[in-house]
Amino acid sequence: MSHDEVKQQPPINHAPSSNFAKEVEQEFYGDGIMKCIQCGMCTASCMVASMTERYRPRMLIQKILLGKREEVLSSELPWLCMTCRLCEERCQEDVNLSEIFHAVREIAAREGYIPQVFRNTINKVLEDGWLLNDAYTDFVEDDRSDLGLDPKLSWNNDFVKKIKKRYFEGVTKK
Repeated sequence: MSHDEVKQQPPINHAPSSNFAKEVEQEFYGDGIMKCIQCGMCTASCMVASMTERYRPRMLIQKILLGKREEVLSSELPWLCMTCRLCEERCQEDVNLSEIFHAVREIAAREGYIPQVFRNTINKVLEDGWLLNDAYTDFVEDDRSDLGLDPKLSWNNDFVKKIKKRYFEGVTKK
C-alpha cells in the first residue's frame, strides 16, 4: 500500500459508541470519552487506584463505553475520583477523566444515585451549613472576628435553604 493510499483511508474509530457513552459525551465536560484507547495509563497514574484494588479508572471508562449505564450510575466508583488530574497529564489521547467522571456524577445525581457516604456529607452541610460545625471553637470564632467575618454560623441558613430548594427538592432517592 502506498503512502497516498494510506492517507486516503478514513481514520479508525477505536471507541465503542454505546448510547450511554453518547449520553456522557453530550454532558458538559463529557466530551472526549470516545478518544479513550483503553491503554491503562490512567489507572497506573491514579493515586486512588494505588490505594485500593476496587478503583480502576480504565475499567470505569470501559463500562461507560460498553453501555453499562445502570452499573456505572449505581456505583460509588465515579465519586471516588479526587480530580488530581494525574491521569490527564499522562494520557496520550488527552482524555480528561476527572471531567468525564464529573459528567457521570451529574447524571447520577439527577437520577438520585448518590452514594450514602456522600448523602451523609451533604445532609451534614445542609443541616447546619458547615461540615465542620462540631469542630467550631472559640479560637475559630476569634479568628473569624479578627478577619471581619461573622463569628456565628447561622449567617448562611438562607443560603442553605436556597441550595435545598434548588438541588434537592423533587430529586428521587434511590
